[in-house]
This record gives sequence, structure tokens and C-alpha cells, in this order.
Amino acid sequence: MLQGRVKIIFSMLIWGSVGIFARYSGLDGLKLAFYRVLLGSILLILIHSLKNTGWVRGAFLNMRPKIGLVFLLGFVLALNWVFFFSAIMYTDIAKATLIYYLAPIIVVILSSMFLKENITKIRIALVCLAFLGAFLIGSQTEMSLGNKDFIGIVFAFLGAIFYASVTILGRYLRDIDSSNLTFFQLFFATLILFPVLVSVGDFRVSLNSFVVVIFIAIIHTVFALFIYMDGLKEVEANEAALLSYLDPLSAIVYAAILLGEIPTFRTVIGGSLILVASFLDMKMK
Repeated sequence: MLQGRVKIIFSMLIWGSVGIFARYSGLDGLKLAFYRVLLGSILLILIHSLKNTGWVRGAFLNMRPKIGLVFLLGFVLALNWVFFFSAIMYTDIAKATLIYYLAPIIVVILSSMFLKENITKIRIALVCLAFLGAFLIGSQTEMSLGNKDFIGIVFAFLGAIFYASVTILGRYLRDIDSSNLTFFQLFFATLILFPVLVSVGDFRVSLNSFVVVIFIAIIHTVFALFIYMDGLKEVEANEAALLSYLDPLSAIVYAAILLGEIPTFRTVIGGSLILVASFLDMKMK
């Protein structure tokens, strides 16, 4: 049990640092998301094919009955990362991460709409509490499309919507092996982002940027995912969900120490409302 907790904590501390590496990459959100899913899918196919040369065919047959949903999952995953990385480039990491963490609350709304799950008065109150927190964070800046900070907050919110959509789609795909699903969602995300990048016409990255992206693909996309999935085998789901709060909290700490981005009082209060609402909703499940 202790070893499982350590694995999940370690994976969360790794994921919390992705914003720092995204900044150091110097790439825009679209290009960074593309190279992350491309390199991530290449690494996964290499790892699994070394164990079993027929793995790709077997994985495809496993998810073939739901290929449409898996493709849609790849689509929303791609947009999730494009918007999140774009948010990191436009606004403070604390603001971007906390707004992005509206995702569990948005899941409550989407679950009531698409999964017909009952939404109680208490959960409605928690949704309102979280969005009050988001308003406190967003209202610190001029709400104008000419304001870079505001655009970053909008990108973070869009990322949260697509992140929540990943969760909802995942519930329809529980019967598919997680390793198969991980590979194909990354593969489809690559196929979706490729023509977009072609239309932009710029695949070029500097050596420094490429090294950072490779690090993100190996450590944040593959290694952290493997140790997280391994940790889940030894830890109860509720405890794993609780430990997941180390992700946004560590992101804020990393940004403060390494980038000097100290969150304002309103960001702290607004972020606290979002995280508290998400935590209380989790405890109700």
C-alpha cells in the first residue's frame, strides 16, 4: 500500500512540473501538443512491440468495436493539451492550472447531461462555488481578447472542458484495456493535429525545444502514466483521487520557486474554492 502511494505521489509531482517544461520548450501550444502525442505514441508502440510483435494488431482488434469513440477520445485529448499548453504560454501557471482544475466540476455537469446521473442540490452548490472561484481568478484582469492574460484564462477553461470530456468518454470505454486505449488515443490525437500543423506550415523546432519535448514525452507522458497505473493497483480509487491534488498544488509551488510567479491573494482564494469544491464532490461519491 505504501509503495502504491509513493508511486502515485511521484507521478503527480511529475505531472505538476509539465507547465515548467512547457515554458522552457519555447513552443506554442499546438506544436507542443503535437510533438507530445507523436513521440508518446511512438514510445508506447516501441515498448509494447518489444514484448509482443503482434501487439498493435491485437490492441486494434480489442478496441475496434468502439473505434469511433476512441477516435473522439483522441480528438478531445488533443484539444485538451493544445488549450492547456496555450494557457501556460499566455498566463501565470497558477491561474492556468487552477482554472484547468475546473475539469472535475465540469464532469459533474456533463455527467448529468450525457450519463443522466443525478445532480443533487449540494452538488449544484459545489459547482457554483467552483465557478465563483474561477470568477475571482478571471476578474483580476481586463476581460478583453486583446489581453494576453485573459486569453490564457479562456484557453485554460476550454482545456478544462475538453479534459472533462476525456473523463466522460473514458466511462464508455472501460471495457478496453488501458494500455491499448492510451496508445490509440495518442495515435488518433497525432492524426488529428497533423493536418492542422500542416496548414500552419511550420514543423520546425530548435534542438533545445526538441530535447524538452522528448523529456515531456518520456517522463510526463509515458513514465508517469506507467507508475500511476501501477500505483492504482495498490491504492483505493478515493485515496488516489485525493493524492491527485498534489498535481495542481505542486505546479503552483514549482512556478513560484523556478519562475518567480507568486499567486495573488485573489488567485489563492479563487483556487482554494475550486479545489475545495472538487474535493467535497469527490468525497460525496
